[in-house]
Amino acid sequence: MVRDRQQDRSQAGKASGNDRRDERQQDVWRDDDWDDSAEREEVAVDPLSHAEAVKLLGERALRPSRMTPGKVVLAQVAVTLLSALAWAIFAHEHAPSGWSALFGGMVCVVPSGFFALRLWMSRRQPTVGGLVAGEAIKVFSTVALFVLVVVLYRDLRWIPMLVTFLLVLKTYWVALAIR
Repeated sequence: MVRDRQQDRSQAGKASGNDRRDERQQDVWRDDDWDDSAEREEVAVDPLSHAEAVKLLGERALRPSRMTPGKVVLAQVAVTLLSALAWAIFAHEHAPSGWSALFGGMVCVVPSGFFALRLWMSRRQPTVGGLVAGEAIKVFSTVALFVLVVVLYRDLRWIPMLVTFLLVLKTYWVALAIR
């Protein structure tokens, strides 16, 4: 009997502790600035006029870019060939290093080429979903090509392959800077 009363008291203490914790949590939620019941305010955003855009961004920023996806892919091919040639000439093991560098560059060039082709084919009705799907295909095909190169090329040299891959991958940033 005594033991039952002690258990009841301890359970009541735990319950009141839980109640206090719930009350504190509700106080925290009440103090929150976010009000779900408030009506949504519509803020009108006026687009910039041409003169305002030129003043804000500069005349050069409003010109369309001369760098197209096709030109980026051609630049990637050029970087791949130059890197493979450099690895073939200057590396300790000439042929395997050159081939590894060529394959590393092609792992980046081939998916980029298909993505550029996909962009060109959908130029009349571009969608964000199409871009996301194209980018996902590009990522998965890059991984698949890496696996293919690793499995099929027995004389693979990792350093030339990865260095060339990264060089070719960074060609995007150089192309964006050229504008």
